[in-house]
Amino acid sequence: MKLTLIGPIYPYRGGIAHFTTTLANKLTESGHEIQVISFKKQYPQWLYPGKSDKDFSSSRKKVDSKYLLQPLNPFTWQKTVKSILNFQPQMVIISWWVTFWSLAFHYIINRLKKNGVRSTFVVHNTFPHEARTIDQALAQWALNQADKFIVMTEKEKARLLDLLPTKKKNVIVVPHPIYRTFQPSGMNKKKLRKKFGLPEEQPVILFFGFIREYKGLDDLLEAHKILISKGENIRLVIAGEFWENINKYRQKIKTLGLTKYIDIYNKYIPDDEAAQYFEMSDLFVAPYRDATQSGVIKTAMGFGLPIVLTDVVVDEIIQHFPELCKIVPSKNPQLLSEAIQEQIRTSPLDSEQIEVIFNKTWQNLVKSICNGQ
Repeated sequence: MKLTLIGPIYPYRGGIAHFTTTLANKLTESGHEIQVISFKKQYPQWLYPGKSDKDFSSSRKKVDSKYLLQPLNPFTWQKTVKSILNFQPQMVIISWWVTFWSLAFHYIINRLKKNGVRSTFVVHNTFPHEARTIDQALAQWALNQADKFIVMTEKEKARLLDLLPTKKKNVIVVPHPIYRTFQPSGMNKKKLRKKFGLPEEQPVILFFGFIREYKGLDDLLEAHKILISKGENIRLVIAGEFWENINKYRQKIKTLGLTKYIDIYNKYIPDDEAAQYFEMSDLFVAPYRDATQSGVIKTAMGFGLPIVLTDVVVDEIIQHFPELCKIVPSKNPQLLSEAIQEQIRTSPLDSEQIEVIFNKTWQNLVKSICNGQ
C-alpha cells in the first residue's frame, strides 16, 4: 500500500515522536510505500511548558520526511494536502494527542476525503491530560471526519466512543507496542552506578519522564516513606523535566525525611543519555493517577525492567506479563509500597524475550492499521 503518515519525528522529542518514527520504519519493513509528513513548527512557545520541544541527539533514528505543517498557518495545510495528493496514497495515518491540531487536521482530512483518500487516526489521547471545556468540541469536530481509529486501551476506546458514539464499528484497540528506542550505553550496572554516584548494592527504583500531577509522584513519595520506615534501604531516582512547581516536591521530600534516599535530575533527558537511567535501575515505577496508556512504561519493558504500575494504564500486553508487571490501584501509597517491595527483587527479561515482544507488538499495530484499509 501507499500510505502517508503525519506526526512528529526527529528532531521533535517525546514519546509521540518515537512512536511515529518506529511506525514509519515498521510500515516500510512490511513492504508499504511510505510518505512521512512532519511539522515545520509544532507549538508556539507560550503553549509549551518545557524548555524546548526538540532533541538533536546523534543516536536518534531518522526517517525521510517533509517538514510542512504549522498548526496556525492555513497555507501550510494547503501545501500539505497538495503534497499528499501528489503522492496518491490509499490512506493517510495521523497521530492525535492534543486538540491544538484540530483546525489543521479537520481541513486536511476534509480535502483528502473529497479526493477519495481515506484517513485513520492513531489516538494516543482523545483529550489532553489537562483538558478544557472547549477540548471536547474541538476533538469531536476533527475526529468525526476520519474513517478509522486505532486506540491502545479499552479505556481510551470508551472515551472516544463517548465522544463519537456512531463510530463504534470504526474503532480498533491495539495495545501500545513496546519501545527499543534508546541506544544502549555500553556500560554495565556497576559502572553506571559509579558514574551517578549511587551505591553499587543499593536497590534503585526509577521514575522517568515529564513530571506532571497526573503521574502520581506524590503517591510514590508516600510509598517510599513507608518502605524506608520498614527498613528497606531503597534509592529513588526521579529523572525528567518538571512541568509543575518542583519546590513543592522538594519540600515534601524534606518533610518525609527522604532527602538522602532520593536523587532528582530536573531536566529533559536526551536520547543519548536516556538508556543509562534504565540500565542502572532495578525497578521502574509508574504510579499514575490518570492516563490511558504510557510510552515510558513500554520503554521500561523494552529494557526488560520489572515494573510497578497502577491500574489506570493497564493494557493487554502488560496483562500478559504478570511476573514482570505488578499492577496496583491508583492513589494508594500503601499498596504501591508493598508492590515495590515485592518487585524490587524480580529478575529482568533477557534480550531475546524483549526482541520477540518488540517485533510482535509492532507487527500487530501495522496489520491493524492496514487491514481493510
